[in-house]
Amino acid sequence: MDAAEFGAVATGMRRMKRKWGRAVLIALLSMAGAPYAAPGVDMGRLATLPHPRTLDLAAMQTNMALRAILQKSMKADMAFPLPAEPAVAALTVKAELARRSLDIQSIAFGEEDRILRMALSALTLQDDALLVATKQRVVNLAGWSPKGSTGHFNHDQAGRAVAWSLALAYDWLYERWSAEERRKLLAAIKARVGDMISAPVQGLPTGWAGLDWGKKLDRWPYDSHGAVTMARLAVICTVLAGENALFDRCVREMVPRYLARPIPWGGLEGGYANGTAYAFWDVLDTHFVVWHLLRKALGVDLWQGDWARGYLNYIAYFLPPGTPSGLFGDAAEKGNQGYQRMWATQAKAYAAGLPSRLADWYARNLSGENPLHLALLLAQQRDWSKLSDQLPTGTPHAIHLADIGWVAMHSSLGERTRASVYFKSSPYGSYNHSHADQNSFVINARGQALAIDSGYYDFYGSPHWKDWYKQTRAHNAITFDGGQGQLHDTMAAKGKITRFEHHADYDLATGDAVDAYGGALERAVRSIVYLRPGAVLVHDSLASVTPRTWEWNLHALSVMKEEGPRSLEIEQEGARLCVTMLGAPEGAFAQTDLIAAEPQGNYARQWHARYASSRKSATAEFLAFLDVGCERKKVSLRREGGQLSVLLEGRRIDFGNAGRTDVH
Repeated sequence: MDAAEFGAVATGMRRMKRKWGRAVLIALLSMAGAPYAAPGVDMGRLATLPHPRTLDLAAMQTNMALRAILQKSMKADMAFPLPAEPAVAALTVKAELARRSLDIQSIAFGEEDRILRMALSALTLQDDALLVATKQRVVNLAGWSPKGSTGHFNHDQAGRAVAWSLALAYDWLYERWSAEERRKLLAAIKARVGDMISAPVQGLPTGWAGLDWGKKLDRWPYDSHGAVTMARLAVICTVLAGENALFDRCVREMVPRYLARPIPWGGLEGGYANGTAYAFWDVLDTHFVVWHLLRKALGVDLWQGDWARGYLNYIAYFLPPGTPSGLFGDAAEKGNQGYQRMWATQAKAYAAGLPSRLADWYARNLSGENPLHLALLLAQQRDWSKLSDQLPTGTPHAIHLADIGWVAMHSSLGERTRASVYFKSSPYGSYNHSHADQNSFVINARGQALAIDSGYYDFYGSPHWKDWYKQTRAHNAITFDGGQGQLHDTMAAKGKITRFEHHADYDLATGDAVDAYGGALERAVRSIVYLRPGAVLVHDSLASVTPRTWEWNLHALSVMKEEGPRSLEIEQEGARLCVTMLGAPEGAFAQTDLIAAEPQGNYARQWHARYASSRKSATAEFLAFLDVGCERKKVSLRREGGQLSVLLEGRRIDFGNAGRTDVH
């Protein structure tokens, strides 16, 4: 290595140290080829650390706010009957298996919450009766077979919940267990951890295989279940280091891997490409909790990393107060009271772990949180009523998260009645819980979903999920030749935001989704110009070697009012969106509530409009005007050579060849 190369490496190391901290830098270096060793941790010292390794009992017992919260749950928790071990599902119909799997998951997750809450309560309140009841519940759970319905190879999420609950109960209540009780608990945990961390088992689907000591995630980090398992194993094995060679090796192999890349679904900007629903399920329920526990046990503070700091922008801009639903991916359509409660819990857990003016505003404006969620119980207790409910002065009303290719453009982020335009063209493709929706958009206004991502998350891998929900035709995006679209369930279906500009009165975003179409198209460029507060122009420039029938898709919760072959109106609880095709190939809108595969369950009908060209062509250009509020804004269009020019809201917007866009 010459002097120049050495200087570059040294500069990079200094930058990594500033961004991640010394411990995580050591982990990153170990991932580059050095032997694994828990960063900043002496294994000999860790193995002799007293229990509990992940709690500060003295601080908890003198925290009056925490004591008051825990006091409220005691009676209900103690009265809840001990659950029997769920039976293995002997079913062959996929839908029935999915429902049974959710039942098992609900039982295991419910017991996880109850045991850990009761253990914290017993220690904090120093209540002997509650301690006895907690131990009974832990012993009951330890008796469930690691090869049964909650075993890793039958239900990895339920099995993970059981192992996690037993390990934390072992650590937290260590002094309250007898030597024989500890031995039995360790045996139960070891059997489950052994499966979680094992090498691939021949004949089992890769999704259910063990992590192969982390090598599985080295090869393919975008295993959503595996990434959560890795996070929890980092804690499980840290609290059990010194008890068995399995746990010691687990610390050496898994902890540095987790610290090096805790979140695989985004870069340092804090994005979560796998969708907002899986963001709060994974981040709130696992990573936030893990960060609190590892900070106490290892002295490593992942709350101070760039990803953690950037995550605030992701949730504040893509799940702002008053939003009717999530965004982009499985379960994004869900926005009922239960989901609103989870969003509020996430907001307050974040503001408790990493407070700032923006985080405090966000937490203050979301209500209905679950104060007994573990991420909140482990965090600093705060009086949310004393926080400002005003958006910090100077906060931008739009954002582009380049790491995941998402854009949010709001009329006013601080107003619940805002209009919101979301745009996606992501390098993470359509893999896992992401959809084939590059260059798609979503529009909400006045707390209502107007231009929606259609379909329902009935269950993962369902006929509806495969044949509609994941497909491009289910989104506000471009298809061709009767609904053909992008590749789905692959990282190869990539998009890219090639341009983003944020200004006081307008925003501009351009995405290139040609790769997502898997070679079927030669050009697929979409630009969105958002003129605050409610005017949106969507321009598409398309090309193909093979002549195509081109299709511009739009979806809504209710039937759309047709105002001629080129115009539609969406109305939802008083909020309105008028759509006019200003420029397009010869054709017309048609709409239906019929889809390729219906969801299994009781779901409301949705409506799907498609503007289809009447003739095939090798190129096509669409220019749509979306008027939020249907204010009938004056708009004019002219074409000069290969350029379209729109006069709107006192501005001229030019759309040129290959998607070039200029705002004057």
